Amino acid sequence: MEYALIIVSLSHSNIDHIFHYRIPARLRGSIEIGMRVMVPFGRGNRKIEGYVVGFSDNADVDESLIKDIADICESYSIISPKRIELAKWMQEKYYTTLSNCIQCIIPKRVNEKNFACVVLNDENDNIEAEIEKVMKKDTKQRNVLSLLLNGDEIPVSHIKNFLEVDDAPITALIKKGIIKRVYEQVYRGNFNTASVKKTVPPPLTEEQENACNAIFNEMDNFTGKPILVHGVTGSGKTEIYLRAIEKALNEGKSAIVLVPEISLTQQTVERFVSRFGDKVSVTHSRLNDGERYDQWTRARLGEISVMIGPRSAVFTPFENLGIIIIDEEHETTYKSDQLSPKYDAREVAKKLSELYKCTVVLGSATPSVTSYYKAEKGEYNLCILSNRVNHSFPDIEIVDMRAELAKRNFSVFSEKLSRAIKNNIENKEQTILFLNRRGYSTFVSCRECGYVMTCKNCNVSYTYHKGINKLSCHYCGATVNVPAVCPSCGSKHIKYFGTGTEKIEQEVNKYFPEARVLRMDLDTTQRKNSHQAILDEFRRGKADILIGTQMIAKGLDFENVTLVGIIAADLSLNLGDYRSGETTYQLVSQVAGRAGRAEKKGKVYIQTYSPEHYSIRYAAKNDYAGFYNQEIEYRKSMVYPPFTNIFLIMFVGENEGYIKQCLSDLLYVMKHYNKNNMFTHLGPSPAVISKINNNYRWQLIVKCENEEKLRNYVLFCLNKLKQNVNLKNISIHLNLNPNYM
Repeated sequence: MEYALIIVSLSHSNIDHIFHYRIPARLRGSIEIGMRVMVPFGRGNRKIEGYVVGFSDNADVDESLIKDIADICESYSIISPKRIELAKWMQEKYYTTLSNCIQCIIPKRVNEKNFACVVLNDENDNIEAEIEKVMKKDTKQRNVLSLLLNGDEIPVSHIKNFLEVDDAPITALIKKGIIKRVYEQVYRGNFNTASVKKTVPPPLTEEQENACNAIFNEMDNFTGKPILVHGVTGSGKTEIYLRAIEKALNEGKSAIVLVPEISLTQQTVERFVSRFGDKVSVTHSRLNDGERYDQWTRARLGEISVMIGPRSAVFTPFENLGIIIIDEEHETTYKSDQLSPKYDAREVAKKLSELYKCTVVLGSATPSVTSYYKAEKGEYNLCILSNRVNHSFPDIEIVDMRAELAKRNFSVFSEKLSRAIKNNIENKEQTILFLNRRGYSTFVSCRECGYVMTCKNCNVSYTYHKGINKLSCHYCGATVNVPAVCPSCGSKHIKYFGTGTEKIEQEVNKYFPEARVLRMDLDTTQRKNSHQAILDEFRRGKADILIGTQMIAKGLDFENVTLVGIIAADLSLNLGDYRSGETTYQLVSQVAGRAGRAEKKGKVYIQTYSPEHYSIRYAAKNDYAGFYNQEIEYRKSMVYPPFTNIFLIMFVGENEGYIKQCLSDLLYVMKHYNKNNMFTHLGPSPAVISKINNNYRWQLIVKCENEEKLRNYVLFCLNKLKQNVNLKNISIHLNLNPNYM
């Protein structure tokens, strides 16, 4: 094999193809498919990373133009042949470059972290005589040598700290050939498994037993059908996951457990560690590059068998993959809408299932409408857990906030919720208050002229944060001072409108001054481990009330929480998105599920100005089937997913007029090639957030039932547009069935 076929680590579509590089004699026999290499690229021969995806004995280009590989980055393959196949599938599925897909699958290259140790030098034939000389004298060298005589490797730092010596005696012993320095790799980001007690599997309920048997059957007789476990909150879905993982490990296979980032708490991880010990590792966004790289390495070397993490954990390099579990499968965070490739971890898991013949299990108390529809149509196998384990459902009551206003109650708390909070404090029981909006006030406006303080970079209203007494943009991060007068009319009548978690905290302190309060949102969890610190404090009973955004909506299990207050259930109903009803049902149901998870009975109050909305009514009754039936009829009548596919094309640039014109030109091309009216077009129109960081955002939406025809149509029309229109200063974002439109 004279040439290596290489994809370079540049994401531009113009160079998204295979390059031939000559394998120099010094590297022949050392290069394998999947290796990361350094290659000269471009006229300046700048050294960049590349990935070996194949070999060839000949090339279809002038041999004089072919360059030599400069070097290899690691002595092993960084990506397996099956993962290369996955990357190629992702390239086509998510309309991006193969380089982007490979870089998504593998970790960033970082240096391994090593620490220095010393040990007796077994290569010195005269070592016993040398040791005898040193041990005759009362010196620091003798003290150091005494620690090493049993033959153990000891870190240099430990020796220096224990004996209170510097490097001199250690260096002297090395020069004499009595000891030698060795280096041991340190794994960064390890979860402390030693502190977690082992647990014994509890007996299964009949529903759990049936679900386990269905999963075991699929593991033994692979059909490729994912299994959807629809289990109400507290029904014991995690125990089912643990049993399935145990079976995989007993068969010498590995497991990936995906959880939403906000559910990745120590409590969640400990459930798995208590069963499988140091076979478990964790990865998440709060780890740095080195920590993530080390956990990836441990998986590659087979030192762990279970990886728990958010969507990126689906790329854990297990080559003996037995099962992939996706908890809270309805969560939109499993789809990446920001970076390229805009992949969906659920779809990637399904592809890995094909490649590795591994079972995929999806679990949720509130399955996505699309997943439940697939189960209804037989594409998924369905397991239902309709009962909680060892405790009953909380009592749920809808509170009409319009009636509260009629009674001149202008507080954020209804009379019923207020009394319940007070009783809980007196009874030394805990309360969770949920509001899916952070900050103090959602916007600042002038009462004279109606002017709203808006971020100049992003065309969105500033949010007022009382803690820093600043207005902040939640998109670009810009902060400005609160104006004393209206910038538009000069009026002094500036007022704060709307409510965020910071305002709720102030209101709690006002009405319940005796309460100990914690708040958990993006503003209070900026520091590393602050998220876990807040939950630990609440679990230890150091607070009576926990206020939070969707961070507290799922995955939390506190025995003393008997009251949940949902402050404004309407917020998610007003998203302007066809999924708003589904989102509302899921959030309300999940938050309500935090109450009464032990022996004490739970109570939930849902405060809303839309008590008649079906998503809220069905959530209050814990009736997923009723909600689904009404929602699926709405989707069908409006031709929304799962009855069609939506392709969002977004143009982003600094010149708003030009991007609008280019999208209009694209629409003209699309209408020209829409011969049989197979495709429906919506727009062009401004995006929901029409400007971010001084870049305007306009979009065009195309709908079609057939995904492949839709993809081919959009890409074809875009290529036609590029042949006639200069799109150099426009960034194009393509997204199939995006989370938000």
